[in-house]
Amino acid sequence: YDPKALWPLRGNFALFSAAFASVARGFAGSKRPENARPDNERMLPIELWGYEPSPFVRPVREKLCALCLPHVVVPTSRGSANRDRLMAMTGVQFQVPFLKDPNTGVELFESPDILDYLEEVYTV
Repeated sequence: YDPKALWPLRGNFALFSAAFASVARGFAGSKRPENARPDNERMLPIELWGYEPSPFVRPVREKLCALCLPHVVVPTSRGSANRDRLMAMTGVQFQVPFLKDPNTGVELFESPDILDYLEEVYTV
């Protein structure tokens, strides 16, 4: 956790809001689809840059979990030093989600594009 980040969501509020979002989305990401590649667990960890309350990051996290892909979430909440790192690395004004896949060398922004990519590459 980045100590410079503002408004950390912790405790009961974080638990309630995360649980509510999971229920509202039908527990997306909790079941492995039948067409997931069987070797997904052996892939190198994928980097997902984003922040917890983002409605654009959540579907990507759920897809990574559903496909049983190892991944690391790099938090980029307001005030975080990771935000500056992301902008320096991509050369783009701040935008999340950002996915960096060491298995294929692909780097992507935009939830729909990332979801399509994960479906295309990590399913059979």
